[in-house]
Amino acid sequence: MFSAIRAVALAFAVACGLVSHTEQAYAQDYPRKTIRIVVPYPAGSNSDHLARFFSQRLSARMGVPVIVDNRGGGGGTIGTQAVIASEPDGYTLLLHSGAIATEVVARKDLAYDMRKALAPITMLTLGPNVLLVNPALPVKTVAELVAYARANPGKLNFGSPGLSTSIHLSTELFKSMAGIDIVHIPYKGGAPSYQGLAGGEIQILIDPLPTARTLVASGKARPLAVTTAQRTELWPELATVAESGVPGYDAAVWFGLFAPAATPADIQARVNTEIRAVLAEPESRDWLTRQGSIAVGDTQAQFRQKIDADIERWRRLVQSAGIKFD
Repeated sequence: MFSAIRAVALAFAVACGLVSHTEQAYAQDYPRKTIRIVVPYPAGSNSDHLARFFSQRLSARMGVPVIVDNRGGGGGTIGTQAVIASEPDGYTLLLHSGAIATEVVARKDLAYDMRKALAPITMLTLGPNVLLVNPALPVKTVAELVAYARANPGKLNFGSPGLSTSIHLSTELFKSMAGIDIVHIPYKGGAPSYQGLAGGEIQILIDPLPTARTLVASGKARPLAVTTAQRTELWPELATVAESGVPGYDAAVWFGLFAPAATPADIQARVNTEIRAVLAEPESRDWLTRQGSIAVGDTQAQFRQKIDADIERWRRLVQSAGIKFD
């Protein structure tokens, strides 16, 4: 009986060794064909611009073509599901924004749990948003905006690119921490929200720094503050929301790279190493600065911790503020 048990144990150990050896050999041979980066938004989006830049830099480093595959629709879920269902071999990756963390809290109809279905590779960029107001609104600072909103409860509208987006929840966080009553007007994308701000349908909009600069330069918006905890060299004259009226406020936009969860660990580590090398290049940092973003390139463990912290943060906000998404 004992010899039979030993035989089974030996066979299991040998099988595990063969699997491990095969995975290691496969990882050492990686990459040997085209890598695809799926963007779950249409061409022309911020995610798309980032993916096209990184695809070129990554291709140069890894010696194989790296292409961008736009799979828009479903608020980002269609492209995400396509990656989750793909072969976990390192040849299909996902470039997504911080919305992948907000949807865990906001969407009850998700067909997947991204924390189980995807492996975080690295955070690519972190960027400040800007708190904007319609130029006709008689406020020039965050403190003045808060005071005006408190004096006119329910009379100011804020916009977002849609329900449950990171912009939506970042503004809900501002609303909650400032203790003001402002009304959410969700749009179907960023461009309609800019039109809403310019036309006076909404008076408040939080927006990524690059497009915020464009809106301000065109006279369609007035900037009040950046949303990050510290001031940014990308717009140094702007104070932070925290220092100018809402202490403790901190919300930034980030983009990250993911792979199917079952992708071999060695391949995940290889992609992490190559992407971090790309992010360390002076040309990459200069390009990202011009886009209003800061290169990050953290470890897989650090990125997972950030995602978990974001999910918990948004969950607390939704519960405490009673935010509805339908």
